[in-house]
Amino acid sequence: MHSMTGFGQGAAADAGGRATVQISAVNNRSLAIHLRSDLHDVALEEVVRQELRTALVRGSVNAQVSFQAAQSAAFDRARLSQTWRELAALASELGAPAPTIERVAALLPTARQESRTGAEPLIRQALAQAVADLVSMRAREGAALARDLAAHVRTLRTQLRGMVDSAAGRTASYRESLSARLREVLQGQAAVTPELLVRELALHAERIDVSEELVRFAAHLDALESLVSSPEDQIGRKLEFLLQECAREVNTTGAKANDARLTAHVLETKHVLEQMREQAANIA
Repeated sequence: MHSMTGFGQGAAADAGGRATVQISAVNNRSLAIHLRSDLHDVALEEVVRQELRTALVRGSVNAQVSFQAAQSAAFDRARLSQTWRELAALASELGAPAPTIERVAALLPTARQESRTGAEPLIRQALAQAVADLVSMRAREGAALARDLAAHVRTLRTQLRGMVDSAAGRTASYRESLSARLREVLQGQAAVTPELLVRELALHAERIDVSEELVRFAAHLDALESLVSSPEDQIGRKLEFLLQECAREVNTTGAKANDARLTAHVLETKHVLEQMREQAANIA
């Protein structure tokens, strides 16, 4: 399990220059990559984006990529010298001032691009370090989240046992209250027969039966427990789905509760599920 929150950085250098990469990430329902760079190279920026898409599945990711060429590799000296001589000769013919080296260099974008021909390997190396750093931090936070979620699952199992016990005790309690109400209504006009009680209890039991909901909730808890302890990295969407299904069964149980003890367990269960849902929103 990995959190979606994290930070990573990397750097790589050789005689041609130095590349640095910083990546920060926060939670997001899908993967959103925001890239800032001084590369001025669309193809190279797409390489960075593709590497991030391969390594990460969810999160809002901010990446900053920089490459600084070594001074000696900044320009093609031979080409710069030749271009300056040609422009100086043309200026002399026209009676214009000779151009400065700086002005000539500004006219040679190809020379500046050539100075970055060694940038891609360095950027890939720095990016790999930054991604590994980010993933490591996400894994550490994910481990802490997994422990907390496992504790929540144990709490939910306790609440489930309480709901099962409360639901089982409702029929006997209702039998007593129903018998008393029937005697009051009939006021001695007719006996409260066992058959009458059984018929009324059957109708009531059908309306308030939550056994199917609790069986499904128990199955979802088994799946949650398995998922939380799973070695899988990307479980956020599965976790959100299971929590949604748990909430569906608990809400239906609450609607049928008609019992103070059962209602109390339902409310506590919904509170725990909401806490888990908030955490799941930060899991990759």
